[in-house]
Amino acid sequence: MAIPTKLIEGFRGTASLPIIYLKLHEAINDPYSSLSKVSAIISDDAGLSARLLKLVNSSFYGFPQRIETISDAVSLVGSKQVRDLALVTTMMKAFQGIPEDLIDMEMFWMHSMACGVGAKVISEMIGESQIERYFVAGVLHDLGRLIMYSKVPNESRIILERAKNEHRPMVDIEYDVLDCSHTEIGRALVDAWKLPSCFQEVVAYHHTPEKAQQYPIETAAVHIADIVVHALQYGTSGERFVPCMKKESWHKLNLSIDELPKLVRTIERDVESVVHLLQSEVTV
Repeated sequence: MAIPTKLIEGFRGTASLPIIYLKLHEAINDPYSSLSKVSAIISDDAGLSARLLKLVNSSFYGFPQRIETISDAVSLVGSKQVRDLALVTTMMKAFQGIPEDLIDMEMFWMHSMACGVGAKVISEMIGESQIERYFVAGVLHDLGRLIMYSKVPNESRIILERAKNEHRPMVDIEYDVLDCSHTEIGRALVDAWKLPSCFQEVVAYHHTPEKAQQYPIETAAVHIADIVVHALQYGTSGERFVPCMKKESWHKLNLSIDELPKLVRTIERDVESVVHLLQSEVTV
């Protein structure tokens, strides 16, 4: 059995994919379902309903008119996109009890959400339409680190200490200590959760975007976003240093260096609104 699979085996999070996500997924894939059914599922969860309405009325979307009802939100955003947003805003409860000396969970989720926002901003800049997919992929990218901190805390302490003392990226030390990295562990978790293949590939290759075959644009976007939010110091997943950017990813996205200031400004604007919006879910 592969090491990543061993690490997620028995982890409570593998059985804790939010019920609301599963209900929405089932309804969306039911040919006899409707937007009203999807709206009803969301409306049954008062917390999710409130977060969704706040999100669609924030600068994250920038709709010109205020959205007052869940049915309008689902109609405007799309049922699949709402399902993915439900995943982000509820899955954080699956990860509890991680030693505080390893990671500050508020800082972890801040980094994750900032990366999601960065990927979403990049997707808009390059003309992609499914911005929620980029956002969710960015939020999920470092989940493997939470499995590490939960399942192998002693080894994780060694990794954190060595990365600090040797001034090396954590991902390199992870291979030294565990014979695998958080990217492979995260991919195993996303696979166990049966999430879309896009998320699996982004999680697996956000440090090595050149290896992405099916979703190279999404992977490149999350790779760039991860580096930018590290540089902006939005939270952390444990990494102390800004990862190296693969210049091929920047070129693949066909971005001009002149667009970098705009990218940073928009990320700063949207991160603030999203982090405050999800604050109740960030602190676990």
